[in-house]
Order: sequence, then structure tokens, then C-alpha cells
Amino acid sequence: MKILANRHVGIIVHNFDKMLDFYIGLGFELRRRDSEEGPFVEKLLNADGIVLETAKLVLQDENIPIHYRFNLELMKIVNTESDRKDNLVNIDDFDFKQRKTGVLDIAFTVDNIQSIIKFITDNGGDLISEPMQSIAGFPALHSYARDPEGNVLHLAQNLKAK
Repeated sequence: MKILANRHVGIIVHNFDKMLDFYIGLGFELRRRDSEEGPFVEKLLNADGIVLETAKLVLQDENIPIHYRFNLELMKIVNTESDRKDNLVNIDDFDFKQRKTGVLDIAFTVDNIQSIIKFITDNGGDLISEPMQSIAGFPALHSYARDPEGNVLHLAQNLKAK
């Protein structure tokens, strides 16, 4: 028994088009965009009448078969009542000490951490920590940031080993 690969990370988003543009801008390619509803989705998610707008994004790497590449799935719950509410997203301050359980971040290895941080901050995200060199493990610069809806992104730029 073993896990073969990371199938995808799913993020429920509020502003679907903005978040889709954001992640495409970071280098993801749109693989498929759908509206998902019906018995399969309702039973899978244990949610009667649910309708999801989804976008499946993939990082391109010809050296890895498509079914093993990293995928990011953006999902918006289509609900006329919630769509009528205020379009603002409430983003809490980042406080690591308050996170007792759950997913902390989505980690990406990047080619240029400074240019990725600039893209994030220019497109509605924010910086949690300036890049700093790791003190253990493989030499890399690490930084934390948030996407426009507050999801925490761990950025790492590998450095050449000395």
C-alpha cells in the first residue's frame, strides 16, 4: 500500500475569475473548466443540490506523465443566496500560533522568489515573511505569502549547494 502521487489540491474560492487569473499568472495552465452537479457530486460531497464551478490547473512538465503532475483545482460553490451577499472576502491576520490543526499552506518551488512575490503583491495577495535562507536541509530561500483570498503559499527557491 502506498500513495503514488499528489492528485490535486482543491481550494474553494469566492471570486472565481480573479483567482483563476491569479494562478494562471503564477504559471499554471488551465486544463479544464466545468460546472459540476448531479448525483455523483452530491453523493461524493454529501451535499444535496450542490453545484460547483471548477477549474483544473496543471503545472507543465513534459518529464512527468500528465496523471502524475501537480494539479490545483479551484472550486466555487454556485449558490444564488451566497452570490447575492457582499463580494468582499474576509481575510484574517496570519497567526501561526492560532493554527492548531488543518492545512497550513500550499508549497511551491519557484525559479525566482522575488519575482513571484512581486506578482503576488501586485495582484492582490500579500507577503507574510521576507525570503530567508533555510538553516537545515537543502539550501533554499523560503518565504510565506497569501493569495488574493488569503490562502497561505509557501515559496521556496532552491539554491546551489556549496
